[in-house]
Amino acid sequence: MKKIYIVVVIITLSFSFYFCDKDNSINGLELPAGTYTYTGFDSMGVKIVTGWIKIVFDDSTHISGEWELDKIGDPQNIGSQVGSGNLVGILENNQLFVNLNPDYVDNNVFLTCPYDDQKLTGKWNYSGFPGIINYGTFVGERK
Repeated sequence: MKKIYIVVVIITLSFSFYFCDKDNSINGLELPAGTYTYTGFDSMGVKIVTGWIKIVFDDSTHISGEWELDKIGDPQNIGSQVGSGNLVGILENNQLFVNLNPDYVDNNVFLTCPYDDQKLTGKWNYSGFPGIINYGTFVGERK
């Protein structure tokens, strides 16, 4: 009887790992729960950053989270969307507005897109005191 119990437990765990095993990593690093893989493109459609963003709903309209993005190549004037940091934002009329640099008065990167819990497709802009300095698009896919 004990052998049957052990076999049942092993089979159950095997199925659990098989069906619950989603690739939740980038370059071998484990991603936080609620994370979107992120790819940013310049205004010409060239890939300039890759990594992840995590969005947490604090309530029905306010969000917080964190991000970690790596530069691809040597893009110019892309602002503070390289490295890691915290984010804040709001959800209004199904539009997501995110600030990747909430502690900055200048040198901000903003993301705007329709909210979808599985895939985010929208625009980013790098803004400073002179206004919008650079812009492009991004795609985020839920992991």
